[in-house]
Amino acid sequence: MAKWEGAILITGLPPHRGLIINLCFFAVAKPDSPPPHNGDPPAEAATNCDKVFEQVDLDMESRETTFEHHFGIERSPGYYYVQLRVILFRAREGKVFAQAEQFFFARRPLLIGAELEGNVTLPVSWPTEPLEELHHYGTVSPQMKRPWRRFW
Repeated sequence: MAKWEGAILITGLPPHRGLIINLCFFAVAKPDSPPPHNGDPPAEAATNCDKVFEQVDLDMESRETTFEHHFGIERSPGYYYVQLRVILFRAREGKVFAQAEQFFFARRPLLIGAELEGNVTLPVSWPTEPLEELHHYGTVSPQMKRPWRRFW
């Protein structure tokens, strides 16, 4: 296994209640391989992922517009395209929304070598669309458990 170190830099964040960040890897054979899935992999293709950050506090809002996080992960040596999958928790009118965004780095694959070769920074700018203009997939609410019953 090879160690890879880097940083995630997100700018333009709106007020939020937390972040969850997964870093996903898409192995390719060589440095000139095209991005898999034309650079837009579906959710089910993201199977080689590490959660690199999770901090959620629904009771406290952060107004920090910039987020930076350093990480270190291990992977088999090879070439990889990478994708950040980020969930940002936002509140409006007493409700909390989970905004999910994916950022695929499709310019070229990274080489994760047998020896550490410096840090890579993964910079992203948070989309500026207002919350009300984002696609809505549904509502999740806590459910009461059914009472346990015995059937003889």
